[in-house]
Parts: sequence; C-alpha cells; structure tokens
Amino acid sequence: MREEALISGLRALYEGAGFRAYRMRKFEEYSLYLENRDFLLSDFVITFSDMSGRLLALKPDVTLSIVKGSRATKSQGEKVYYLENVYRLDERTHEYREIRQMGLEALGDIDEVQTLEILTLAIRTLQNINNESVMDVSHMGLIKPLISISGKKTQREIMEAMRFKSVSALNAAMENASLPEENKHALKALCTLEGDFEKGINALKELSNDAGYQAAVLEMRVIFEGLKAMNLEKRVRLDFSIANDLRYYTGVVFQGYIPSAHRTVLSGGRYDGLSQKFLRGVGALGFALYLNDLENEMTPAAHADALVVYKEGANAGEALKKANELRQKGLSVRIEKAGADTSKYSIVVEV
Repeated sequence: MREEALISGLRALYEGAGFRAYRMRKFEEYSLYLENRDFLLSDFVITFSDMSGRLLALKPDVTLSIVKGSRATKSQGEKVYYLENVYRLDERTHEYREIRQMGLEALGDIDEVQTLEILTLAIRTLQNINNESVMDVSHMGLIKPLISISGKKTQREIMEAMRFKSVSALNAAMENASLPEENKHALKALCTLEGDFEKGINALKELSNDAGYQAAVLEMRVIFEGLKAMNLEKRVRLDFSIANDLRYYTGVVFQGYIPSAHRTVLSGGRYDGLSQKFLRGVGALGFALYLNDLENEMTPAAHADALVVYKEGANAGEALKKANELRQKGLSVRIEKAGADTSKYSIVVEV
C-alpha cells in the first residue's frame, strides 16, 4: 500500500463519521507545553525566540493545540481529524525526530456511544493498514480507585511497575503504602491480567467493590458488547500495562499494533483531566496513528504514472514523442534509459 492511498482512505473513513479536517501552525508558545509537560511523552522540546522575544516551540504534540483552540461545550461537541508533523526526542537514538501522524479528537459529552465510536474508528484505522492488526485496551478508572489514597510517590511507583508488568516492583511499591489488602490484591491481579477481553472482564468484576471501579468495569463490558455486535471483539485484548498519567487520563486507553512494526503504531485514550483545564465540563477522547512507523507496510510510490524506456542509440525524438502522447492522455510520464526499475509503473513503453 502507498502512503497516499492510506491517507486518502483514512480521510474518507473519518469524514464519513462526521469529523472535519483540522489544520494548525507548526509552533506554539512554549508555556503551553511547560504547563502541561506531564501530558507529553518527553520533557525535551525544541524552542526558539521570535522577534518580539516570545519563547516558542515546535509542537511536540497535536492534542494540546486542538484542545487549547477548541470552542466545544458539553452540549455542542467538536469532532476533528488531522494530518500533522510533530517533533520529539527519540528515547532510543537520543535524536529529535520529525514524526508524521494522523489522528482524530472528539470533545464534548463523551458517553459510551462516543467512546465505542472512537474505538471502532481506531480498529478500522489499523485494519486499513494490516488485517492482522490488534489493539490492547485498558481503563484508568480501574486503577485510580485502587491507588488514590496513597501518596503521589507511591502512585508513580505503582504505575511504573504496571507499565513493565513487574509484580516484584509492584510489591515493593506497595510494601509501605497505606492501601487496603483488597486493593493490593486487585492491583497484582491487574498487573498480570492480559489477553482475552471477555474472560478478563468477568475476572475484573470480582476484584473490587469500589463504586468507581465497578462503573469502569461496566463501561468496559458495554464496549465489549458493542464491538461484539460489529464482529470486532477479536481485534481487541485487555492489557493493563497501558497506564498513563492519572491527572490527565480518566477513562479508556488503548494502543494499536501491526505485525511488521516493532513499536506501537497507534495510541489513544480519554483525557478529561487535560480538556477540563481549558474547557469546563468538556470530555475528550482521541487517538494518533504514527505514519513513520509504517514503513514496512508502505510500497514506495512510483515517480510517475508511466515509464518510457529507451535503448542505447534510440532516436531521441521518438522517445519524447511517445512520452508526449501519454502526457496528452493526462498521465505523468518519466523517461529512463534501459535498465531502470520498471516494477513500480503500471504502464511501461519501450523505444
């Protein structure tokens, strides 16, 4: 598949669901990222000063810009999709990367219907790339009630242990924490619980009687039943190592994978904690697809619609004549000497 074809297909998918295209500038005031740095994947941001002395930054994130500029209310929501570049430090190479990403955001009254729609669009997005794709799903509402009475340091340690699925690190983090034994037991169960969505939901229900926890379990069941109704339940798995910042993420979180990529290619979640800093009472849910990480799925695009190949000693005028005949039919035409790679072209003419 060519990237242009993928993007065109995703545009049609998102616009068909009523999302409008959103465009933004390449930079924002640095203070936006400084004040919300915990929401970012990295603290390292490329900054520069404009002629008036304002400190600006190349945007490391699209969501912040969308939320900041949104006029959504709880009764009048907003749904947008985007194709943008962001600039982040790669943790493996320690070099800045320009990352091309496509995604969407929904702001407003985010109920179970809206949540199911976004998850379905995320699954469809992955299917557009590779039919063997899969998505892992978690819910911050299952974790937050279990650790909310502990200190911030303990919370960070527990979340870090969950990310690495390390029971030993989790036990160490909880050792001196003032958590009920029921909560500790539930956290250890969540740390190792992964795989089949339906079996996992049944197991989740028995772990805690907390009202907030049970509300999250119910939402996960509604999501599963909705996906099942659309024959998409086999596309999702439970995995509670997807654990994001509790101050920002408040509901379902998810990550998408394809067989040919070595990292997450899609990530998203509900982030009411961020949206309500800018828009009172407004919920938010969205995801981003990282196009840079799809290289193994993408077929290099041909330089033109057709290729005119000429042999050594061929008549130059004849070669140009053949090319012009094709161009008059509305085709783009490349002229190359014999020996050029012809596999990318649908039309090849020899002179």
